[in-house]
Amino acid sequence: MPARNDFSRVRQSLLLQGKPDRVPLWELEIDREVKQAFLGREIAVPADEAGGIADEVAFWVQAGYDYVPLSVGLLHVAEVLSGEAARLSRDSYSVYSAEREVKWAAEGEGVLTSWEQFEAFPWPDPDDIDLSHLHAVARLLPENMRIIAIVGKIFTATWMLMGFEGFGYACAYQPDLVAAVFRRIGEIQYRVCQRCLETPGVAALWMSDDIAYGQGMMVSPKLLREHLFPWYARLGAELNAAGIPFIFHSDGDLWPVMDDILACGFNAIHPIEPKAMDSREVKARYGDRLCLTGNIELDRLSRGTPEEIREMVRRNVSELGNDGGYCVGSSNSVTYYVPLENYLAMIEAALEG
Repeated sequence: MPARNDFSRVRQSLLLQGKPDRVPLWELEIDREVKQAFLGREIAVPADEAGGIADEVAFWVQAGYDYVPLSVGLLHVAEVLSGEAARLSRDSYSVYSAEREVKWAAEGEGVLTSWEQFEAFPWPDPDDIDLSHLHAVARLLPENMRIIAIVGKIFTATWMLMGFEGFGYACAYQPDLVAAVFRRIGEIQYRVCQRCLETPGVAALWMSDDIAYGQGMMVSPKLLREHLFPWYARLGAELNAAGIPFIFHSDGDLWPVMDDILACGFNAIHPIEPKAMDSREVKARYGDRLCLTGNIELDRLSRGTPEEIREMVRRNVSELGNDGGYCVGSSNSVTYYVPLENYLAMIEAALEG
């Protein structure tokens, strides 16, 4: 009988070291509503205080994961740096609660559109960014579980601070400002990554930084090669040398930069969005160099039947994980519009297989 929670199977899969005792479960983010429904009780808020931390660990342990994913740095998963909040009714989205607040990133101008704003911006000292939640979770983890630190968002943080339209204009008319913002954010995030690696319990780094959408890249690969990928490569070289798994997350069509992703030293890619990339083609072309993670279509996870979900998991485990090198999870994250029965079908099918 495979151990319930054991990071060694995740490490084995991420580093392509053969087929583990079972396929690992894998998620970047699971919404609070789903966690509460799974546990059958309210979860303490905020998640970074004592009660919330205990509840967070309890969920990932009881659901059968081998790690706890924790966001660090300038920008956490599902958050924005500048933007507006909107309230969505249950009738529109959520299958759990009457209303939910959602924050959307600014599309027009952000808070950094000039050199004056850049110089006046309250850039944080990366050595002062709070990592206490990593230490708190590490103290509560079962013996064989570990933390995966979700880091990065260098590109995302850059355009969010500038606003996406503001970022686009600046690329054309203020390229030196764009370069400076990338550089400052890269320096901060890089130092935070170094601090994560000094933290007990952290066993892998997950660079979460959307650079694409369903039909293509968000910006020119040339711009990413100039300002973004060098930061990834700098981290990748250090992690590869130390034998620490390095994972990349971006939604969308990544085909134009797949070779760049490999060159940066990533060991795994997430989530291989089905509408943008054929996971079987990714496996055929890159499966000997990259572990594949995720790929259970979020739309089907939200609107399909439990049996449809189980079949998708079984097929992925058979076709993508036949030699190891695959972790089961959603094609984005487990959101507040995924019914509990479908989430349970996904994780149960994975644990059975």
